[in-house]
Amino acid sequence: MSSIPNSAMPHAKVHHDDDHKPKPPKPPKAAASDWVEDATDAAKAGLATATDAVKSHPKTAIAVGATVIAGIAAAIAAPALRAKDSAEKKPDPKKPAPHKPEPKKPAKAKKPH
Repeated sequence: MSSIPNSAMPHAKVHHDDDHKPKPPKPPKAAASDWVEDATDAAKAGLATATDAVKSHPKTAIAVGATVIAGIAAAIAAPALRAKDSAEKKPDPKKPAPHKPEPKKPAKAKKPH
């Protein structure tokens, strides 16, 4: 038998010694419509806050809008430019590869008589 006292390991009891208590019932999950309503209310509140901010700081709102538009344009243009660069680097399969001239070999030195 083990010499470890039960007080050091309270989780090591025999199960029938435990007071059997039924688990409390789980709270019912919110219905999808509740979640949608909460999200809609939060979006309306955010929109009202954003509208108030735009009204009180129109120049800042214009700067933020321009920044967002520039970011979207960069996100669209970057892949297109990368594709264009990679297309320029690939040789055209219809064109033959250009031939490089062979390097000239140095002339052999003549032997002295």
